[in-house]
Amino acid sequence: MRLFAPLGVLFIILGEGLAFVHILPWSQYVFPLFWYGYILIGDWLNLRLQGRSLILHRRRELLLMLPISALYWYFFEWYNLIVQNWVYINGPPEKWIEIPMKIISFATVIPALYETTDLLAFLPRARQGLRTRPLFAGRWRNAPLGFFVAGIVLSLLPLIFPKLFFWSVWLGLFFLLDPINGWAGRPSLLRDWQKGDLGRTAVLLLAGYICGFFWEFWNYWAYTKWIYTIPIPDMPRIFEMPVLGFFGFGPFALETFAFWTLIWNRSEKI
Repeated sequence: MRLFAPLGVLFIILGEGLAFVHILPWSQYVFPLFWYGYILIGDWLNLRLQGRSLILHRRRELLLMLPISALYWYFFEWYNLIVQNWVYINGPPEKWIEIPMKIISFATVIPALYETTDLLAFLPRARQGLRTRPLFAGRWRNAPLGFFVAGIVLSLLPLIFPKLFFWSVWLGLFFLLDPINGWAGRPSLLRDWQKGDLGRTAVLLLAGYICGFFWEFWNYWAYTKWIYTIPIPDMPRIFEMPVLGFFGFGPFALETFAFWTLIWNRSEKI
C-alpha cells in the first residue's frame, strides 16, 4: 500500500512527459497512465485519512467496477454515434490495439469518481450543513414516478432530435434509474431530497466537476485525445470543453451513482 502513492505519481509524471514530448507510439497511451495514477493516489489518501480503501477493502466491488465501467462508458459512445458530440483523434490505427486501449481507459471512469467521492465524503461537517426543508412533500409524493417518466423521455429525445436534445444524454439515465433504486430500497438521491438531505448530492456534484477538470486538463495536451463537435454557439472553453458543456460533469456523476447503486447495492454509502 505504501507504494500506491509513489506509483500513482510516477504514472502521472510519465504521462505528462509523453503528453508534452510526443514519442510515438507511447504518447498514444497516456490516458491510462493519468487515470490509474489518479486512482492509486486517491486510494492511498482515502486509506490514510479514513482507514478505508477501494483497492484493499472493497476489492470484489472494484474487480466488478472496472469492466462494468468500460461497458457503462460504451453506452455513451453508442449515444455519440447519434448525437456526434465528440471525436477521437490520433489514436492507434490498428484496431487490435485501439479497442483494448479504449476498454482499459474507460474502465477508470467509475473507480475515479468513487475514489473522489470517498475522499470528499471525509468532510462530514460540510455534509451535515447541507440540509433543507423536505422536497416533493404532500402532493409531490409521486415524484419518483414523475422522475422515471421524465427519464424515459430524456433518454429518447437525443435519439429523435440529436441536434436539439444532445444535452439530455447527461440527465436521462439519472432520472430513469434513481427512482428504481428508491423503489428497491437502495440509496436514492431523490429520497435524500425528500428528506431534505443534500449532502450526498453535493459530494457527487463536486466529485463530477473535479474529475471533469482533470479529464479535460489531461486531454488538452495529449497526442491521442478527443475534441468536441457540440452544436452550440462559440463560447469560452475550459481546455477543449465549451463552458456550458462543462456543467454536464456534475449530472454525469449523479447518473453514475444511480447506475452503480443499481449494479452493486453493497457499496459503502457516500
